[in-house]
Amino acid sequence: MTPSNSPPSQGFWPTLAPYIAPPVAASVAIVPAYYDMVITRFMQKGLPVPNMYARQVVKGGVGAMPSVGALVGTQMVLQDRVEKALVKTFPHLFEKDSNKAKASLTLASSAIVGGLSSPFLAVYNGKTMMPPWRVKESLSKFSLKQAGAITLQQTGFVTGLAAADLVSAQMKQKLGDNKPVEYLAAATAGGFGSIFGHAGNTALTRWQNGMTVNSFRQLSWGALRKARGNAVFAVFYKLGKEALNSTAALEK
Repeated sequence: MTPSNSPPSQGFWPTLAPYIAPPVAASVAIVPAYYDMVITRFMQKGLPVPNMYARQVVKGGVGAMPSVGALVGTQMVLQDRVEKALVKTFPHLFEKDSNKAKASLTLASSAIVGGLSSPFLAVYNGKTMMPPWRVKESLSKFSLKQAGAITLQQTGFVTGLAAADLVSAQMKQKLGDNKPVEYLAAATAGGFGSIFGHAGNTALTRWQNGMTVNSFRQLSWGALRKARGNAVFAVFYKLGKEALNSTAALEK
């Protein structure tokens, strides 16, 4: 028998939800964002933007779902673990209850997660080429300078997803506490996170395709298109996570 004073055990789904929700939400979110991601690749290489049929876009997005879900989901779970480790190791820097300390913690953990996941990001970037690259092809071209570019890119991207709640808190104070403001905050954080890391993403795309980076201006090619794609991704990612976590809350 369970002692009467022991806490009630959680159900099966509430226990798994924190680990399942991020990858499932990410895999769904890539479909509406896929078109902008593909078009960004062409712009980064200085090529004309192709005409794509809706069927091509949906097929490509669905094809990218497993790799994107596994990658982003793992990143966001790892992000939480890294943040807890940083707070435990450097409490004098990150344990303070302030927006500045929280932002510093998010940035530091995002950089670590970005560096650790760089080989997998090289594979993901290859998946959004036209035609998509195989895993073996992406890894065969992987290099240390690509790892550096990916770390910069992912610091911005993961920071954008992780910082959505911080941005939301600030926007709620000015615009009101409601769901539209929360999703606007998610889109804003995702878009600005994309712009922050876009130079690294452009360098990666060009190096993967055997091209050089000849000017700082080149590194901005496709920035707004990718920011829009990341903003869409961030909104659908938040929607998916909330839907899955809400069903878990009902089972507690």
